[in-house]
Amino acid sequence: MDLIFEIPGKIKVEWEPSARAVIDRWSALSQVTLAEFRSAVLEKGLPYASAHRGRAYIVDNSAAKGAYIQDIQNFIGSDVFPAFAKAGIKYFLTVPSQDSPLANLAAKKYSAKVGPHGIQLVEVRSVADAVQWLKENAK
Repeated sequence: MDLIFEIPGKIKVEWEPSARAVIDRWSALSQVTLAEFRSAVLEKGLPYASAHRGRAYIVDNSAAKGAYIQDIQNFIGSDVFPAFAKAGIKYFLTVPSQDSPLANLAAKKYSAKVGPHGIQLVEVRSVADAVQWLKENAK
């Protein structure tokens, strides 16, 4: 895996070449600002995916706590998923938090906005499962 971007204690953005996927590993969701979110996802991760023929985003919330502020949740629906679709991202895989029901509820809320953009939503138990799913199912 290649490190694309990191905000210590909040997010680590990586590239998994074997699956052609960006992996966002989130931790303190409630501490992330809209500017940080935009930078990590639309200014760093997505351009990297586009440059490397990326086909998927894996959001790893397994260590996440809390929930994004409402502005970020709105931004995901209004800007992020349309940008993903335009860039050719076809799969959005999520790994739920292991011990934060609030993080999982927030993820379900924003993940529900992916469908209208033609992106397939898949929930998996781990990043390894996500990579394996992509290798077996992504076209």
